Amino acid sequence: MQISPSQAAPVEAFRPPRRPFVVALALAGLVGAIELTPALPAASSTPFQPLVLTPAVAFPRVEEGPVDSARLEREVVARFQHRPLARFLGSKTRQSGMAERIARAIVKEAKRLRVEPSLLTGVLLTENARLEPRAVSSQGAVGLMQVMHFHAGEYDCGSNDLRQVESNICHGAQVFGYYLKRTGNVRTALRRYNGCVNGRHTPNCGRYPAKVLRTAREVRYELLRYPGYRLGLAE
Repeated sequence: MQISPSQAAPVEAFRPPRRPFVVALALAGLVGAIELTPALPAASSTPFQPLVLTPAVAFPRVEEGPVDSARLEREVVARFQHRPLARFLGSKTRQSGMAERIARAIVKEAKRLRVEPSLLTGVLLTENARLEPRAVSSQGAVGLMQVMHFHAGEYDCGSNDLRQVESNICHGAQVFGYYLKRTGNVRTALRRYNGCVNGRHTPNCGRYPAKVLRTAREVRYELLRYPGYRLGLAE
């Protein structure tokens, strides 16, 4: 059986819910959400503890002490004997074998006096920078260390000839050693060696100790630069 369009039941148009109903539904959902939310734990009564930063560990500073250059010089001479000094003096003379003889004699006398070879070399180079064994000053001082003639034969130096290399260095070292033992002061002993007593005998003699010691420092510097020592080599 077919139903004609005129006989079909009429369809009612959709009507949206009224606003009061929507508001009531939203309120009901909010109340339910609040009731189902678990309660938060009670705040702790422990007071707030501020963050404490641990200070950095302070490591002690390592203080570097002064370098004992005198000890280093003695070490060089003990290991290499006269060779570092001969190498240095070789640049100051053209006479064959002269630097070797001077270096041997200085190291020998320095051991006898218990002083560093650089100090005796400082005296020698201040007195006779050209290393001329037969040089004679206007005051009559002779040889490498410019020893006054009246000192010849006063010490056990094997020879009284002040023009002979080893004898001159022996006499000069012994004269300086005598003044050093008597005064107990290197600068005063150097002034006495130079004949400077209260600055009356030699012009500008008060500057002599400073000049000798400055030269001695330069000598020591050169000894410590000896290639074998710098490379840590044995003899």
